[in-house]
Amino acid sequence: MKIKIKRFIAFIIDIFIVSIISEALSTVSFINIYKDQYIETYDEYQEIYEEFSNEDITVEEYNNKVIYYNYELSKLSIISNSIYIIIFIAYFVGINCLYEGQTLGKKLMNIKIVSENDNKISACIYLLRTILITGILGTFLLTISVLIFKENAYYNFSYIIGLLQYILQLIVGISIMVNKNGKGLHDWICKTKVIEIN
Repeated sequence: MKIKIKRFIAFIIDIFIVSIISEALSTVSFINIYKDQYIETYDEYQEIYEEFSNEDITVEEYNNKVIYYNYELSKLSIISNSIYIIIFIAYFVGINCLYEGQTLGKKLMNIKIVSENDNKISACIYLLRTILITGILGTFLLTISVLIFKENAYYNFSYIIGLLQYILQLIVGISIMVNKNGKGLHDWICKTKVIEIN
């Protein structure tokens, strides 16, 4: 199996693991005190969408309400987003440091991250790789910005951050696919590579 495919499968496994843990912790009421309020607000948003679908409200009314609900739901996601960020960093930085370049996904695929110059990879390098490939920087910026911006400014900012994050991850994915050694943008920046092991 090509290393590019192994990397992709390992990444999917890792994202699945981290997402399950993050989601499980976010549903615990005493950890995520906004959980019930989030569900109620989301249900209200769904009702607005149904009203729009049934043409009970105008496009302008719907757009204004979408901005409002996007902002409210983002405020109510602060704890779940924080859990997401912490778990992603703990997993992709902590586990890689602990097992010298291998997450569970990489272990299952018999691959690992190594330094190009054979030095030990620091936690800072693993963190930079994580920021470049997982989207946690975007989540962090949105979590902070909802505390700073008002509704319209936040909505515009979240659109820009989402677009930039999508472009970055697209570049990383394409760079892995087109490079014959399967090196992605994050590997070039961090001076790392992923190798197969026996």
